[in-house]
Amino acid sequence: MTSGISIHQVSFSYPQSKPLFFKLNLTIKPRSFLGITGTNGSGKSTLLYLLNGLIPHSISGRFQGQVLVDNLTTSNHSVSALAKKIGLVFQNPEFSLFNLTVKEELEFGLKNLQLANRSQRINQALQLVNMAKFINRDPQTLSFGQKQKICLASVLALDTPYIVLDEPTAMLDYKSSVDLYQILVSLHQAGKTIIVVEHDTDFLLKYTESVLILDQGKIKASGSTRTVLKKTKLLKSLGIKLAHL
Repeated sequence: MTSGISIHQVSFSYPQSKPLFFKLNLTIKPRSFLGITGTNGSGKSTLLYLLNGLIPHSISGRFQGQVLVDNLTTSNHSVSALAKKIGLVFQNPEFSLFNLTVKEELEFGLKNLQLANRSQRINQALQLVNMAKFINRDPQTLSFGQKQKICLASVLALDTPYIVLDEPTAMLDYKSSVDLYQILVSLHQAGKTIIVVEHDTDFLLKYTESVLILDQGKIKASGSTRTVLKKTKLLKSLGIKLAHL
C-alpha cells in the first residue's frame, strides 16, 4: 500500500559547499504525475537523490531531516531496499548500460534485488516500452532514444510504485521525447507515481498534473501544472522557458 513521499525539514550540503537545501518540506502524493523544473544548480537532481536514498548512503555531504517513502525512512534503509520502491532513470543512459545484451541489462537489477519471475518481468517491461524485439541485442548498438527506453525498462522490471526520471528528454529528439512521455502517461494511468525533472515546460504542460519550481534549493512555486506555468513573471525572473499556454 503506497502512502506517498514526505520530506521533513531536510537540509543538505555537498562537501565544501554552502547548504543547497535548508529545512525543505515537501509531500508527493501516490499516483501523481509531478514535474520538477528550474535552472542548472537549483537542486533538481539532488532532490531526486534524496528520494531513493543515494543521499545520505552513497553521496557524501551533510544531511539532516527525514525523508519517508511509504513510511520507510530512507536514512534507515539501504539503497537496495529503497530500489524496490523507487526506480531512478538517469539523464544519460550511457552511464547505466554495461551488459552485453538487453536481457542481461534488465536481469542485472532483478538478480541484485533477488526478485523472482525474472523472464516474465523482463518480457513485460520490454513490451511496455516497445523494445521486446531487441532483447538479445547489444545495448551499445541501439540509438540514444532506444537506450533510454532500455534504462526505463530496467526500472519497470522491478515494478516499483515510484518512477523517477532525471531530465529524460535532454538528449533526445522531439519524436523520441514524445514516445517516452506517452509511455510515462500509460504507466501513470496504470497506477504508477511518476516524478520527472524536465527543462522543457511545454512537455510539463502537456503531460504532468502538477509542477514544482526549484531555485537555489528553495521551492518557489508548486501546484497544478497550468496554474504554476501561468506565473510568467516568476518564470522569467528565474530564467525558465515559458510554456505555450
